[in-house]
Amino acid sequence: MIRVLDHDTANKIAAGEVVERPASVVKELIENSLDAGSSEISVEILNGGTSFIRVRDNGSGIKKEELPLALERHATSKISSAKDLLAIGTLGFRGEALPSIAAVSRFKLSSCVDGEIGSMVEVEGGEFIEQTPKALAKGTIIEVTDLFYNVPARRKFLRTENTESGRILRYLEAMAIARPDVAFTFISNGKKLIETQGTGSMLLAIKSVYGTNLAEDLLPVDHSLGTYEISGFVGKPDIARGRRDLQIFIINQRLVECKTAQVALEKAFGDVIPKGRYPIAFLEYKIPTDDLDVNVHPAKLLVRLASESQVFSLTYKAVRTAVDTRLLEPASFMEPYGTKQMHHRAPDNISSPEQGTIEWVSNREKEEMPFTRESPPREPLVREYSNENFSAGEAAIVREEPYQYNNLYPKILGQVNKTYIMAEWEDCLILYDQHSAHERILYEKYLIAKENMPQTELLFPLPLKLTPEEFATLDRIKPELELLGFELTEFGPATLAITHVPIDVRGTEAEDIIKELLLEKPGPQFREKAAAVLACKGAVKAGDLLDEKEMRTLIKELNSCLSPALCPHGRPTMLKLDWLELEKRFGRNR
Repeated sequence: MIRVLDHDTANKIAAGEVVERPASVVKELIENSLDAGSSEISVEILNGGTSFIRVRDNGSGIKKEELPLALERHATSKISSAKDLLAIGTLGFRGEALPSIAAVSRFKLSSCVDGEIGSMVEVEGGEFIEQTPKALAKGTIIEVTDLFYNVPARRKFLRTENTESGRILRYLEAMAIARPDVAFTFISNGKKLIETQGTGSMLLAIKSVYGTNLAEDLLPVDHSLGTYEISGFVGKPDIARGRRDLQIFIINQRLVECKTAQVALEKAFGDVIPKGRYPIAFLEYKIPTDDLDVNVHPAKLLVRLASESQVFSLTYKAVRTAVDTRLLEPASFMEPYGTKQMHHRAPDNISSPEQGTIEWVSNREKEEMPFTRESPPREPLVREYSNENFSAGEAAIVREEPYQYNNLYPKILGQVNKTYIMAEWEDCLILYDQHSAHERILYEKYLIAKENMPQTELLFPLPLKLTPEEFATLDRIKPELELLGFELTEFGPATLAITHVPIDVRGTEAEDIIKELLLEKPGPQFREKAAAVLACKGAVKAGDLLDEKEMRTLIKELNSCLSPALCPHGRPTMLKLDWLELEKRFGRNR
């Protein structure tokens, strides 16, 4: 039997779509305040917001005769017809927030427009109580008491007061970053937790919210692609976290969840932070409103993008540029990755540490053979990625041509514990991890391969038994395996034989490598995963004895890499001790 729901039930259902918890209430009220042009917004809560929420702003306010109308469902000042949904420029627009909140709480709405006397409307459980005059400055104050008092089932599913308060805190922290032009204040149980100044600077807002230490470890991001723009900051690779809680994405001043941007961000950091760690990011996008659909989710958390590939490409390129700039310099002996870096000004007659560590011999004809143990000569490393390597067809950042440097450097001082290479440069001493360094070299070599890589033919083919599922996977990744240097032929029923392997790989490791690669999903990410596996297996190991020529060549090839300072797993390849730091430690003064 079909029936029309009564007004009270309909309001509570609508409230359930918009008001999940106290943080939902704060979000909706903050968005209304921002749409009203507020430059100052304060939020005060008690007991995680379940007992009391007050949001005060200095926005344009609501006329007293329109206050009751503001509490009607689908009443809004932000759109007038369906065509306005195609180019929404405000945060709120559905006209459901205020009546939905009022339906599940004891609710007071006080507002005043410039030049008039203010007014207050009181509602309880969705039922209008009264409207009375109230003296207040221009703006709006909303008080929500006893949230879900009339919906005990909803109140039962709320978390602890600390958890609910924490959700509000995280939202307001993110909003303070998204709108640095607005001064935010947040008080919980009488304690001030957030206070920003509304200067318009995202970096100053980050300092106010998260502290100076974090702000000093951020890298600026600024890029455009057609009519799309991105700006903001990402954290240095060495401060990556075990959670994604400090990844904030903003589109047209709206906080959003954007999977496309998140994937591009993490892909840009993929080979410079360890697995299980996630980069910090505060990224703001400017996208034409007709390329967005924000009317996807009742709480407006999700947006639909007209061009996901453009957002992916823009994010990847902008973030990778920032990351590569950071990774041109090795970590310091005194302050390795994971701590704040120290920088010293070199004397005028000595090149900077940054230049000294990336300078390169310009005469390629005099250069030693690239670092491959017992391998024939091959072409120098190519300095760009192929378009096929990225799901969005995105080119990687290309370094400038290397500088010339004094051929006396680096001076190879020796190998330490058959694991580390010690070398002297003009302005510093650098200790290289031979395995991590060679991993980085091989990783980039495999990653940028456009033609079949050099391979070694095995004297005795190695049998490779596969399950039916593995055979199916192998068919899909076989072209990639062949490009990387593997070659397989049929060798009886249900068996293949490995006849050729990449030149850096030992034949005894070939079966394990292929089995490991068969566990990876075919697709755009496969090349990166394969490159990392091959680099790890093929690189020289701790304990391998290297001669001086091999050590020098390894260092030179590492310095030609796009991201020389870290291996594909995010470990440092080298640590630096510049002479100024050394002299300071010994009490010397120049």
